[in-house]
Amino acid sequence: MLNKNSNILKSDITAIILTYNEEKHVERCILSIKEIVKKIIVVDSFSNDNTVDIAKKNNAEIFKNNFVNQSRQVNWALKNIKFSTKWILRIDADEILTDELKKKISAKINSENYEISGISFNRKVRFFKKDINFGGVSPHKTLRLWQADKGKCEEAWMDEQIIVNGKVQHINEYLIDSNLNDFSWWLEKHKKYAVREAINFLINKQSLDTSMKQPEDQSKINKYYKLKFYYKLPIFIRPFLLFIYNYFLKLGFLSSWQGLIFYIFQVWWFRMMVDFNIHQIEKIIKVQNFSLAEAIKKKYGYEQI
Repeated sequence: MLNKNSNILKSDITAIILTYNEEKHVERCILSIKEIVKKIIVVDSFSNDNTVDIAKKNNAEIFKNNFVNQSRQVNWALKNIKFSTKWILRIDADEILTDELKKKISAKINSENYEISGISFNRKVRFFKKDINFGGVSPHKTLRLWQADKGKCEEAWMDEQIIVNGKVQHINEYLIDSNLNDFSWWLEKHKKYAVREAINFLINKQSLDTSMKQPEDQSKINKYYKLKFYYKLPIFIRPFLLFIYNYFLKLGFLSSWQGLIFYIFQVWWFRMMVDFNIHQIEKIIKVQNFSLAEAIKKKYGYEQI
């Protein structure tokens, strides 16, 4: 069905939105995708605000599941929900699709003979009302659209990626991450992310391989460099080196004062928090002779890793 206002053809897509207390964002997200998708599914982690009511009002189908991490929540949805569409779109509640991206998705899906298994596009962060257009962290490529029977989310505590069986094509348009919460909320969220990133690193520490090959799917290039090079640098020094790289060498300074704050906190501060958590977990393992799972349970209360 063609939307008469935007010339966007509704496509054979089901959207998955993960939510927890997203009443500020969920309607905006749904409105940004409803003209292109046939069905919207919200997987809620037992919100205690109006998230579910708002989603229902906007004709989303609601499922609920306890949250451990993004990866497990996505894969729970893929395993337990029956999808009737050819394609699945994964989008966060605080993200929106631009009209240009929707038009190109529509054109590609409705003209392709399904020789491709996944579609990546650019994710851009809007920070203090400023689009971060430089610096490497934003924008970056991300695979968010895939054939329902050809993809799943890799098991990861952080920086989870959709893995598909088959070819991936890229659309050079934008998905916008535009969170409406205040900066103190942003800091608290990234403290939690730092814990997950530390856990993810320690789980995979033994398998880090400097001979790993650069992925053909360029949406995974940042993760490749992080594993191949960044985590080989000295702990507590590498966050500063990464800040220098992103802010100066990758031209993050061109994003004005918002870019300065973004790269100080998103790169330097966040990566210092990750290293601090890595150090704390490894100290517990060494001093108390714990396993990794025991140390993580003691420090953060996670029952399973």
